[in-house]
Amino acid sequence: MTDAPFVSGLRIAREDMSLLIRGAAIDVAPHRHHALQIAVGLAGPFRLEQGQMSAMFDGAIVAPDAAHRLDSLGQDIGVLLVEPELPAAREAGLRFLGGRPVAALPGAETERLRAICMAGELPSPVEALAVLVPGAEKRQALDPRIAALQERLRALPEKRAVPGEAAAALGLSESHLRHLFRKETGVSFRRYLLWLRLGDAMARALSGTPLTEAAHAAGFADSAHLSRTCREMFGINPLALARHSRFVQAPNGAGS
Repeated sequence: MTDAPFVSGLRIAREDMSLLIRGAAIDVAPHRHHALQIAVGLAGPFRLEQGQMSAMFDGAIVAPDAAHRLDSLGQDIGVLLVEPELPAAREAGLRFLGGRPVAALPGAETERLRAICMAGELPSPVEALAVLVPGAEKRQALDPRIAALQERLRALPEKRAVPGEAAAALGLSESHLRHLFRKETGVSFRRYLLWLRLGDAMARALSGTPLTEAAHAAGFADSAHLSRTCREMFGINPLALARHSRFVQAPNGAGS
């Protein structure tokens, strides 16, 4: 595992909590995160470990909250992380995973994803995922109460909220909200907030904001708390990522 990841391109879309990374950066510790992850080798296969499984892949998809480790073996790799509630992400999970924590992407989908990841300008993560699952927006949407709550949570400056207050605003009991939120999103209310806060802090840090300032703005106690959480969820150090990235693209007001 390296402490100095190197990224040739990174794009963050904060409004839908998605990231697209391109480069020889992914050589990480075991971790788990709220995102649905899709990875494709751009210059050769990579190694993916999940539980007792360790195998080489040209392209792979990892279910949300599945502990795993991805090693690029020093080669360029494209990594797509998307909020699993997005219609295209839900469709991808149904189509490729079928309830499994990890699955190989078919050759045709791998080639299509590789082509767009190697294009001159990185596409948005949602655009990249839509290439794999066209028409996914037609799938059934989330419960409108949970969808509305997610929009409000994304708009919170520090991504902090009290479950009881959120439940009352929706006319639900706290226990009903917690149950409904996990049923609709596949993750707890608390962990979803952590995912939002981490994404916000990463966007700020990778846009040039000092790590301590980025941590405080996103509701973390300090930069050490942010770094520890980032390692646990993404397996990488955000400060090392910012220092060793050749090109960072962070649209949609990241860091503002």
